[in-house]
Amino acid sequence: MGVSTRDVAVGALSGLLLSVAWARFLAPRYAVRKARATTQRGKVYLIGAGPGDVGLLTVKAQKLLSAATVAVVDDLVSDELYRLLPADCEIVYVGKRGGKKDSAKQTDIDAVLVQKCQDGHIVVRVKGGDPMVFGRVHSEIRALCQASCPFEVVPGISSALAAPSVVNIPITHKHLSKSFLVISGHKPADMNFEFLAKVDTILMLMATRTLRTICAKLVENGRAEDTPVALIHSGTNPDQVSLLGTLANIADKASDRSYSPAIVVIGVVAKYADLETYLQEEEEQDTTV
Repeated sequence: MGVSTRDVAVGALSGLLLSVAWARFLAPRYAVRKARATTQRGKVYLIGAGPGDVGLLTVKAQKLLSAATVAVVDDLVSDELYRLLPADCEIVYVGKRGGKKDSAKQTDIDAVLVQKCQDGHIVVRVKGGDPMVFGRVHSEIRALCQASCPFEVVPGISSALAAPSVVNIPITHKHLSKSFLVISGHKPADMNFEFLAKVDTILMLMATRTLRTICAKLVENGRAEDTPVALIHSGTNPDQVSLLGTLANIADKASDRSYSPAIVVIGVVAKYADLETYLQEEEEQDTTV
């Protein structure tokens, strides 16, 4: 019996699909694991997982996740990300979120990274957002350097920048915001409110429990009570919620439930979280190049 044209076409298509699968998914993992088997020298990748939406992971981060033998994972990492890890990858959950009792001590995390690397593993240390923004990554790098463990930092999209973007807030604006500042809000006593009151746009992380105090202190130091404030909970994730208010009322608006984790945007540009603002304003057309 002869081979039909259809059989040949199906065979060719199957071969093409296998080639694509090998090139995109299997070859990178095989190459990394082959290197590990050959050298038995591990390496640690300090990876930024982005703001939550797994589609915002970098291509490099995805490739490294698919080749990992050990994953040391923070709390603020989406469930979808776990599906990118190999089935036989060892997962070490370390929490690292304020108020969670199951969060590991930073010194213990450092020790795990060093030990797994010395055991010859390909380790992905997965952190929400960008690893260099409030990620305590300096402690981990120091421990790896002291142990002569190879490592590499893989940047991610910081939630401080992504959350305002997904609710249409321009962090900078030609007329309204020529600068912005990213700050942790969990210790108001350490914050220079006299300085902060003069910043065009403030982006705050870890501020949901101290929001009322921070707003009051900014007003005390000269910021107008009607300054727009936007709170974006779980930005880019399916459970994303955004609130829009002012320094005078945002704390009351956010008092009905827990909105942690969240990014708080303080400044005139926060008003753009309401799309009607774009339609109502009368601004000269920008004809500059």
